[in-house]
Amino acid sequence: MEDKIVTLDTFMNFMQAEIALGKLQTAGISCFIDENGANIYPLQTDALGAYKIKVFERDFEKCREILAQSDEAE
Repeated sequence: MEDKIVTLDTFMNFMQAEIALGKLQTAGISCFIDENGANIYPLQTDALGAYKIKVFERDFEKCREILAQSDEAE
C-alpha cells in the first residue's frame, strides 16, 4: 500500500513554515517543506503562501494535534 503525501498547511513566509516543520520533526514526524511555488513565482511568494508543509496522509491528524498544542502553549 502506498502512502499518499498531502499538504498539512500553507505558510506565507519561510520562517513560519520552518518553525512548524521543526515542531513536527521533533515529535518524530517525517515531513518536508515544498517550496515549488516560491521558485516559480519568487516575487509573489508572500501573497501566494508558497511554502507548504507536506506529510504522509497517515500522520495528518497527529500533525494537526501537535501544531494545535504548540499554538495553545504560546
